[in-house]
Amino acid sequence: MRKTRNTLLLVAGLTVALAARAEDAPQGTQVGSTENETAYFLSASVPEKELAILMKAAEARDIPVYFRGLVGDSMEQTAKYMMYMVTTYRVRGVQIDPVRFDRYGVKKVPALVKKCGEHFDIVYGNVALNQALGMINERGDCRNKS
Repeated sequence: MRKTRNTLLLVAGLTVALAARAEDAPQGTQVGSTENETAYFLSASVPEKELAILMKAAEARDIPVYFRGLVGDSMEQTAKYMMYMVTTYRVRGVQIDPVRFDRYGVKKVPALVKKCGEHFDIVYGNVALNQALGMINERGDCRNKS
């Protein structure tokens, strides 16, 4: 059985759908930890005010936010950065999960992933969360699935 992902990109206002097999993802990155999930992939490289807006949008929908790794490759710097974000913007924080990035083949952020069974959709770019979910629900492999 083939595992697939449907990548939806917003380019200059146009939506481009690209389908790819999960077999094309790096070895050892099977997407099998959960049957269904929605996850938001972000980074400290996103400007802080924009990052706060994106994080709050995900939190409002109970979508977990993931970073690939530590800020500046330092646990202390990461803790300080997240404490600043939490106190300044009232966000909940993030989870550090490089394995999850690899499972879905996420190479750039922001990226919204919705997984349903053996399929998953990815929407890349600074797209409003409602719009990204709408794109998946209209054209993705995981359309209208919880």
